[in-house]
Amino acid sequence: VSTMRRGMEQAAVGLNLELRFLTPTADNSAAEQAHLLERETAGGTQAILLLPADRGVLGEAVSAAAGRTALVTVETDMTEWGAGAAVTMDHQALGEAACNGVPTGGTVLLLDSLPGDNGIRERMLAARETMERAGRQVRIYQWSADTASFTDILRIERPGAVIAFEAAALEEAAELAQNDESFPLLYGCGSTPAIAAALEKGRVTAIAALNVFSAGYLAVEAAAALARHEDWTGAPTVAFSIVRQENMYDNDNQKLLFPVT
Repeated sequence: VSTMRRGMEQAAVGLNLELRFLTPTADNSAAEQAHLLERETAGGTQAILLLPADRGVLGEAVSAAAGRTALVTVETDMTEWGAGAAVTMDHQALGEAACNGVPTGGTVLLLDSLPGDNGIRERMLAARETMERAGRQVRIYQWSADTASFTDILRIERPGAVIAFEAAALEEAAELAQNDESFPLLYGCGSTPAIAAALEKGRVTAIAALNVFSAGYLAVEAAAALARHEDWTGAPTVAFSIVRQENMYDNDNQKLLFPVT
């Protein structure tokens, strides 16, 4: 998020915009996001960027705000609810990467770690569709802090690979892999220092690294264009780069894994 914020800040400077960041007091609270959205719209904010926690909870608030402000969502597409634009991610990459590591008929375990109807869940469902279409068996596991039950699931399912769809779950899974030589191939999203270290040591097989700086920049660019009643012609989809141990120090991948702070 800090890297995305820097992308937003750089875009704001270049476009001569005032930018404020509002964060819910509780992580992933869609209800609090709805309250903030209503408050800022009523206060006359000209453009709002929103990283939706749950489409179902936020739908009414987004529809109400969309007619009164330039609203852009990031990661989760809510244009059907009236948002003026959405900057989303290429959701196919992780499923395609895992197919390269697991033979046809093999099992892949997907970690469902973030509740709600949002971009992270969309990424997981897209991976499931990609892998099932390619002949892999897919199981979804509700991720929690109970690592003992996860170990049992690994023993029962014997998956060829595990995929985490956001950084916190990937870090936790990589920590478990550190102490288990029989741990399946591990794929995921995120580019934190802990994930980069796990990738370097081989505990993570590959990650889909997103240019979150670019995502933040594009979101502000879209909001500015909409607020000024201009057409926004930027690409709405931000691609992932598949990064493995052997290519993590390539120039472009280093920028994704080790962004300058």
